[in-house]
Amino acid sequence: MELEFSIVDVFAEQKYQGNQLAVFRNAGELTDEQMLKIAREINFQETTFILSDEPSDGGYNVRIFTPEYEVPFAGHPTLGTAFVLMGDTESAITLHLKIGKVPVKPADGILWLELNNPVFGETLYTDLPPLLGIEPTDVDDTLPVQLVSTGLPYLIVPLKTLKAVQQVKPEAAAITQWLIDNQLHKSNSADGLTTAFFVFSPETHAEVNHVHARMLCLENQKIIEDAATGSANSCLLAYLLKHELPVIHKLVEQGYEINRPSLISIKGERTGNEKYKLQVGGKAQLVAQGKWFV
Repeated sequence: MELEFSIVDVFAEQKYQGNQLAVFRNAGELTDEQMLKIAREINFQETTFILSDEPSDGGYNVRIFTPEYEVPFAGHPTLGTAFVLMGDTESAITLHLKIGKVPVKPADGILWLELNNPVFGETLYTDLPPLLGIEPTDVDDTLPVQLVSTGLPYLIVPLKTLKAVQQVKPEAAAITQWLIDNQLHKSNSADGLTTAFFVFSPETHAEVNHVHARMLCLENQKIIEDAATGSANSCLLAYLLKHELPVIHKLVEQGYEINRPSLISIKGERTGNEKYKLQVGGKAQLVAQGKWFV
């Protein structure tokens, strides 16, 4: 079997920035095991499989795999897959993911995905800072450390300065035990718990940006950093709408610490009845296309 595939950089202002993604087309004949093996061979944070190039029920059926397991949703794979499907058109499309239907709309060179209402969790993680390699005084105590999910859960950690964000360096064994103690340890992709931390500050590298952020997660007893995380930024957006302003439009920079500068646009609003409109956007760059022999 031969499959067409593309490699794209997502949330990237130019090639070789942002977050890498491999997208496979017409992959409906692959088994789960084959998809996982291909994702491991590619070894990006995520790989997507478009089951058919023919739309069904108003959208395209897509599955997302990390090198370890399938995930129900992730931001940069959603935008990158939509980018491949759109080609040269400027039409909005919908992806059918494990979490449901996710629309993606192009506007002024940016692809925007829309997300459902967030779920807010606990705010009782005052013992976390030393485990991240920072001081308790580095945390912005005007905001909570809080678990937020828009499909995947992240622990949002507000820090005061760019320097504090840069200094975050969790130790895998200590973080593993902390996650277990707090019933947040994720042993598989289906239990709804988190091993991911999203730290941010209002200080940035570029003056035109508004937020500097990093996403770190525990995988196979190692701390992994992501270059650009759409799902985490949607959680950040929901968090800021809840705790700061009811209408927000910000530029988030991510990936600088791993030499993959990324730019994520977040905009949304919270209405009086606690309904949230969340949009996450960015650019995608085509890097390569080819055939994969299964």
